[in-house]
Amino acid sequence: MNVYEFARRYLEPYTIKGNEIIPKHCPYCQGGQHRDKETFALNIDKQTFNCKRGTCGKTGTFYQLCKDFGEEADKVSYYGTIGSTKQYKKPETKIKTITNRAEAYLQKRKISKATIEAFQIGCDDKDNIIFPFFNDKGELEFIKFRPSHKVGKGERKAWREADTKPILFGMNLCNPEYPLCIFEGEIDSMSGHEAGIHNCVSVPSGTEDMTWIDTCFDWLKQFNTIYLFGDNDEPGREMTGKLKTKLSNHRLYIVEHKYKDANELLYREGEEAVRKAYEEAKEVPVYGLIDLSDVKALDIKKIPSVKSGIKELDAKLGGFLMGDLSIWTGKRGEGKSTFLGQIMLESINNGYKVCVYSGELRAERFQYWVNLQAAGKENIKSYYDIDKGREVFYIDKSIDEKIRTWYKGKFWLYDNSIAESSEETSILKIFEYAAKRYDCKVFFIDNLMTAKYNADTESNYYRAQSNFVGQLVEFANKYNVHVHLVAHPRKTSNSLDNDDISGTADITNRAANVFSLEKLKDEDRTKQGYDVLLSILKNRWEGYTGKFGLNYCHTSRRLYAPSVGNKRIYGWQKLGKQFDWVEEIADKDSLF
Repeated sequence: MNVYEFARRYLEPYTIKGNEIIPKHCPYCQGGQHRDKETFALNIDKQTFNCKRGTCGKTGTFYQLCKDFGEEADKVSYYGTIGSTKQYKKPETKIKTITNRAEAYLQKRKISKATIEAFQIGCDDKDNIIFPFFNDKGELEFIKFRPSHKVGKGERKAWREADTKPILFGMNLCNPEYPLCIFEGEIDSMSGHEAGIHNCVSVPSGTEDMTWIDTCFDWLKQFNTIYLFGDNDEPGREMTGKLKTKLSNHRLYIVEHKYKDANELLYREGEEAVRKAYEEAKEVPVYGLIDLSDVKALDIKKIPSVKSGIKELDAKLGGFLMGDLSIWTGKRGEGKSTFLGQIMLESINNGYKVCVYSGELRAERFQYWVNLQAAGKENIKSYYDIDKGREVFYIDKSIDEKIRTWYKGKFWLYDNSIAESSEETSILKIFEYAAKRYDCKVFFIDNLMTAKYNADTESNYYRAQSNFVGQLVEFANKYNVHVHLVAHPRKTSNSLDNDDISGTADITNRAANVFSLEKLKDEDRTKQGYDVLLSILKNRWEGYTGKFGLNYCHTSRRLYAPSVGNKRIYGWQKLGKQFDWVEEIADKDSLF
């Protein structure tokens, strides 16, 4: 792992200033209780780091930094190598003169012979178009291929020669006296050049691969202003969003237009339209500021949400919205962990991956309880344990294997055996990794009190809890996920409200939702007709508060609405009945 790979995994969001990578928060202390910003710096040249916060003061080599986060630094990084440390080979494919067929295809897309010659476009033995990537010294580093005709269904649109160095297409034609203009595809950058725009380049391997930022790092520094001319689709917008962060040290402009990409704009409306779109590009405000008029209008109906499986609750809340934090409270043993176990399963059942911190249960016991809930009463067996003096429930191995298969790769549990003295930092680090690596969307912390905090007094302990909740809110917003947090109340009698949660008052102020669960006494259960009372104490979006009665199944550990009954069927019960689906990716190259 080199410094850039580490930064992308552990330091986002960050900026690059000179020869230093500076994240918003230190990866060790997260800015402390005041969430201090930009106190940490990773020096690219010297391969060293330090945090300026006195109570943190972490310092060392990049090798030590990687070791602390369970990564292995590239060996060449120990000696301070700048930029990408991967070894690349030179292209071996022989570039032949462009064929009449290939040239006719590009001209059909409004690319002139002069532009084809400027970018030195050629062909291979099979008449595929070759786009040669030359560095600023004119040396060939990378080549990319595409058919010299409209790409048919199931046909590869583009490919590259393996192990060659990914750089920007068109670097050799750039003059640093003018702004740089980054496009997504080669023909798009040639379209910009066709329209008379200076310094038109394109990325080497689509919107996901940002390796070129490493390999072109020093070259990019010479451009004060950069234009981003992305495609008008989700990958294109995603690329533009990433580059807005990665290139935030530059003055940035976003080019907007109504067509799929720059080449279609050229084809439909001509060179002047491409040039006009470039000249009317909107400047990106300095990092940390946004122009409110540019914010896309919110459609609450389109915000992704996760249902609870309780019809009455979902009807009032609309589900648990992404970007929010929900707090669950109630006295010990009142059903909080039990109910959240069902929400975990419900999330998976609705296609969302989950990640859980359980501070009170070992992994095998946590799995035992959750698997009982997934199995349901009709699939659970029991035996009487003489030593324990009670009935013990279990699941047949065949059913257990089906349940495991169903949630494999979708259900991640924080390994509490790695607990640190300041565990809240470790939890956040693991959660961020789960969001980035496994695309987890629903997170659970059970509970706030079992996480270890770096605090020496009671007041500092509660302040640390409050800071941790604030970090969870930031995490939910940053990754557009939902976080469920269990927090116990201070008092243990009478009904609860928001102010009864243990810790500082601003814990519930920061949450979007606050719920409580209360187990009824025996005489009240008979009278009311239910076992547990679920109360909505706070709901930021709808403003609804209310109460619902739920029944409890001791065998399956499920809570359910009396009107519906304990009939929930999870996805594992459908295994073996589904078909194998092959996802068809739409051909984006639909113009020709």
